[in-house]
Amino acid sequence: MKDIIKYFVVFVVVAGIFQSCYSDRSTLDLNPISGVNIDTTDMVNFSVYQFDFLKVIPKLQMGSLKDTDLIYEWKINLVPDDTLYQIISNDRNLDYEVKFKPNTSGKTHQLYYTVTDKNTGLDYIMTWPVTVLNNIGEGLIIAETYDGNSTEISHIMSPEVTTGFNDVSVKYEVFSSLNNGIRIDGLIKDMRFTKIYGVDALLGITDTDIYRINTIDYTLGGKNNDLFFTSKATYLPQSLGGVRQNDLLIEGGKLTATFLGASTKFGLPFDSQFTVPTYVASNPFTYNPLPIILSFYDEVNGHFVYQPSFNSWGDRNMYVTPSVIDGPFNPSELPNKINLAASVSTEGEFRHLLKDQNSSAVEIFILDSGQDNYPTVIAPAPKSVYDISNAPDIQNASHFVFLDNQRIMYYASGSKIYAVLYAGTTPVIEHRYTIPDGAEITTMQVFQQADYPYKSDPNQYLASNNKQLIVSTYGSEGTVYLLPFVNVGIGNIDQANIRKFTGFGRISAITTQL
Repeated sequence: MKDIIKYFVVFVVVAGIFQSCYSDRSTLDLNPISGVNIDTTDMVNFSVYQFDFLKVIPKLQMGSLKDTDLIYEWKINLVPDDTLYQIISNDRNLDYEVKFKPNTSGKTHQLYYTVTDKNTGLDYIMTWPVTVLNNIGEGLIIAETYDGNSTEISHIMSPEVTTGFNDVSVKYEVFSSLNNGIRIDGLIKDMRFTKIYGVDALLGITDTDIYRINTIDYTLGGKNNDLFFTSKATYLPQSLGGVRQNDLLIEGGKLTATFLGASTKFGLPFDSQFTVPTYVASNPFTYNPLPIILSFYDEVNGHFVYQPSFNSWGDRNMYVTPSVIDGPFNPSELPNKINLAASVSTEGEFRHLLKDQNSSAVEIFILDSGQDNYPTVIAPAPKSVYDISNAPDIQNASHFVFLDNQRIMYYASGSKIYAVLYAGTTPVIEHRYTIPDGAEITTMQVFQQADYPYKSDPNQYLASNNKQLIVSTYGSEGTVYLLPFVNVGIGNIDQANIRKFTGFGRISAITTQL
């Protein structure tokens, strides 16, 4: 009997314990929470071209939730593999212009998408890797200024300047967009696209600095001493140029020629007694017999100078062009002139536009190509001279362009463009175009693709290569015009097919890139 009572007591105690631990849930809301499911089918990763828009439309399964119940947030890290993120949108769908640098191999940005339920505070998160592709290719590089003290870089792609491209793409303020808002100190006055030891690069010069910009991401690749094997305290850059297997820099009255395709930096300038001017005629064409590579007018001594070769196996000395008494002019005796322009024709003729400092006479001097039959060298000889002193507005002209495959020279004064036709014995000067709004012309050049004239097949170039002018103007804003030619040998402008690009600052230089 005692055992029965004992077991009964134990049973009552245990039952009481279980009863005390039981929670009455009869009054709780047992309805399931409506969650958000982000469907990622066919959305494993994203790739987008630089300066294009990354568009993402997530597939959301929201159950009984409404759009007003949710908060959206998109963020992306500023640098691949970095933990610093920037919020880029609070919309349900993403439409974001990507200005990041193109990714190197194996590196991606991380895109975070967070959907927050305002009722429960729950976050639903999805991430994707984003690869930024290079979207700046063959086209025009535009150097411009908005403050008169610094340079911005913009870019144009269009069918007239870009191979295999059927659209129009203008990317404004590329450099500062990719360099934390920083612009280039000084005003760039000349540029050249080249390859530096296998890397596509842009060289640009101001009055005091030389810059390298890597065009894969438009970041600064070096400045001044970074670009030379020997350093110096100051730089006085004048102009850039190039011939086959040589990149040219004229700086402080000296000429440097280095094949940057096989070098990371410029070498030493040529040792010469002559002061090299900004405008020189360097021959990029290759044929037999080899022509003289360089001709220029020496303003200090008042005569023409030539250099047979830039290569170590040739004659790299500079010489006074020999005197000719009975020719159209004496190349060794032409005092008191200044250089306005210089160029080489496809036949190797050296063309020099000079202005007399006393009489203000403006003349085109033409010398033949000479021959570089090392060790025997034949100096360039004078062929003809054309006086264009009475050409309209020539005394106030500021831009001059020789065509290398026609005997035509364009010049610009104010908002007007003229053509000088000098195929005959007497030059003919005719007006060709006036900028419609009367804006000032700030640059003018003939369009030549960045690898001209080095392709083995000339048919591989654009139909517009060497057949249109690139002209920039400035009025209320900077504008770029493409003026196509019609009528070979005449230089008329095909006004019905002029292309115009607006929205720039004051343009100081333009070049082409691949």
